[in-house]
Amino acid sequence: MNGSIIAAAGVLFVLLTICGVTPGGTPTPTPGPTAIPTATPMITPTPVPTATPAPTATPAHTPTPAPTVAPTQEPTSPPAKSYIPNGDFETGTYEHWAVEDLGFGAVPSDIVAANAAQLYLDTPYRFFHGRFAASSYLPVRDAGARGTLTSETFLISKPYLEFLVTGMNNAQIYVELWVDGAAVKRLVPDNPTNSFERITWNVRPWMGKTGYLKVVDASSTRPRGFIEVDDFYLADIPTVTPT
Repeated sequence: MNGSIIAAAGVLFVLLTICGVTPGGTPTPTPGPTAIPTATPMITPTPVPTATPAPTATPAHTPTPAPTVAPTQEPTSPPAKSYIPNGDFETGTYEHWAVEDLGFGAVPSDIVAANAAQLYLDTPYRFFHGRFAASSYLPVRDAGARGTLTSETFLISKPYLEFLVTGMNNAQIYVELWVDGAAVKRLVPDNPTNSFERITWNVRPWMGKTGYLKVVDASSTRPRGFIEVDDFYLADIPTVTPT
């Protein structure tokens, strides 16, 4: 019996303990759950955008102009040849020439047209300069026609005088250079063909003086008593051996 009482007392003790009642004392309160304080979230301040300063303009580099160097003046060389006034008759007139009689016509002869129309003797003209030449045959197509051409005076500025010529060897048919009132050069052609020949005169002794040319056909000889001339100019260097 005592044993049952003791066992019941033990059960009661356990129950009281579980219920938080200490035998003989004040019941021990059961602690409630401890509240964990909630951390206040940190507010990250929004950064205020900083104004980007305008870029400082870099002054453009102005290149220093290079000093202008004046080109070296090249010595001006005189032309290798210099025409006497209308010396090639390419004006189609006898400008700067005086004409006597009918042999040379009122104007120079168109050699290109003469070839096209076959107005030549035997064979077409060759080795002429440009288009026009002075002819004592073509204007009236008569080798017996006579005439004289006299150029204006010109300065003999170079040592050689050149020209083209055709013509019969006849003492009355010639080309002359006059200086100081006298004929200092004369050519009697020996080329009675239609192929012009280049002639060079050495005129160095008369450089610095003025002179003029005469082209003469005083012959009435037929069928080849004529003269034709073209391309008169002064030159520094002769084209052919001077006569």
